[in-house]
Amino acid sequence: MSQSPGASAEEHDESNESDESTKVERAVMRGVERVAGVTDEIVHHRGPNGARALVNAFFGDRLDVAGSALSHTMGVRRRGRSVPLTRDGLAAAYPEATGEVVVLVHGLLVTETFWQQGRFGPRLREDLGLTPVTVRYNTGLRISHNGHDLDRILTALVAHWPVPVTRIVLVGHSMGGLVVHSALAQADVTGPGSEWVSRVSDTVTLGSPHLGAPLERGANHAARALGTLRHVRPLAGLLRSRSVGIQDLRHGNILDEEWDGADPADHRGRRVDVPLHPGIRHLAVVGLLGKKIDSRVAQLFGDGIVTAASARGSGRRSPEHRRFPAEDVVVLPGVSHVALVRDESVYAAIRERLGARVDP
Repeated sequence: MSQSPGASAEEHDESNESDESTKVERAVMRGVERVAGVTDEIVHHRGPNGARALVNAFFGDRLDVAGSALSHTMGVRRRGRSVPLTRDGLAAAYPEATGEVVVLVHGLLVTETFWQQGRFGPRLREDLGLTPVTVRYNTGLRISHNGHDLDRILTALVAHWPVPVTRIVLVGHSMGGLVVHSALAQADVTGPGSEWVSRVSDTVTLGSPHLGAPLERGANHAARALGTLRHVRPLAGLLRSRSVGIQDLRHGNILDEEWDGADPADHRGRRVDVPLHPGIRHLAVVGLLGKKIDSRVAQLFGDGIVTAASARGSGRRSPEHRRFPAEDVVVLPGVSHVALVRDESVYAAIRERLGARVDP
């Protein structure tokens, strides 16, 4: 930009600052619009039982306490039906069962039908011989509660699978990735649960908020601020009534110790430095709304729901032993939070990792 005759250096600097500010504002607005688009996409692609999944997400903890029939109970589901975790039940549901299993764990606001978009499970069966198993759970419950239940499900799965299980791969989208790591962190490796843990070769998390989700932190701040204003206190009350499962996303809690006894409005968190489970390969797939990894949109908004730093588990708030090494992180520009379950580049990254077997 050339300086006009007679213009002062101060005016020139102010003009440059104004141009830079405008660029930043435009980048932020583009990011806000894309975040809104991602949120809208989640709401409109919940699939069958979408309304019930939404109710579980926001009020599932209270439904569970009340013993409501609307509360989802964690269990294996196939073709919309619950699968009994018995040898006969699993054999009937999986007549084509192989010894290698991939367990798919969905995220907030949806059910296991969300995985149908990209057909990752059937494709992993076709390409690598992994039998896909999907679970449904109440996303309004504590993540550590769901992690404990996943531990129970996997213990029963290994005990009653139609053929001996030789390999387990755990894939989680968004909150589902935290549930996967919670199950591993809570499993009793010296008891019956050690049988499934010892068979896990890989975990894959797709846009999981390992360091927490900005949207939940924003909701927490908003609830506190609005609570001081008389005319909007009902809105503050509604925000405060969101489920404990959603509240766990504020800091990415996966253990009881991280929330038990803590102030519900705490904005700092109480992280426990639990290492990524040793002896297992862990892959973190990170989506970005922007086309460039170093763009402002990418840095500010990540995949539209989870920031890049949180999805890759690296940042100032990251416990040392929970960080994913650089070689175990795949960053994919132009892939939104929802698209992580259907994008071809995501499937290619998963297939490449799982197809590269590690010698015992």
